[in-house]
Amino acid sequence: MGSVQLRSTTTFRLESKGYNTPVHLHNFYSSPQHNYFTHPKFVKGDAPIHHHQSLELHPSRGIKGDRFETGRYPITLFSLEVADVIQEYHARQIDVAQYRRNIIISGVNLCELIGQRFYLGAVLFEGMAHCNPCPWMNAIIGAKTYALMKGRGGLRVKVIEGGEIVLGATLLKSDTMLVKEASEPMKISRLP
Repeated sequence: MGSVQLRSTTTFRLESKGYNTPVHLHNFYSSPQHNYFTHPKFVKGDAPIHHHQSLELHPSRGIKGDRFETGRYPITLFSLEVADVIQEYHARQIDVAQYRRNIIISGVNLCELIGQRFYLGAVLFEGMAHCNPCPWMNAIIGAKTYALMKGRGGLRVKVIEGGEIVLGATLLKSDTMLVKEASEPMKISRLP
């Protein structure tokens, strides 16, 4: 069995073959308060969005100061390829920060990681659930955005072993080979 050594001296064993998928980490975001969730219908909040060049992550915690830092689903990843599909549909530039996801990534279909443990750089994550979109997406980004995000709204993860991740190219190491196109939605039967 192969193993990967973390900075914290904890070792997580991968199956006999670990698969490396080249990915790119484009943006890291956090916000101390909700802008959509918990607000009256389609009344947008004004909580600031913080941009980060790197993240120091700790087990079972989200990004320091983020509204979900100690929540059940502390971090959410979102696919740049899905954002591109939505942007193309609306035929205009859309700031990916509006999706209110924490980590914008490209090069992988996030739904393939549900129920899996995987490394991004030195950090070991566990893919917990699909992040269902909400009707707010239609109000904030444009009509049909909610439908375009169904089955590919993002991946809710928790940190198993902490460390630092930085923006840019890196490898995603997993036990299974990831083969689906990054923007392909998962089957509705797998939606939580």
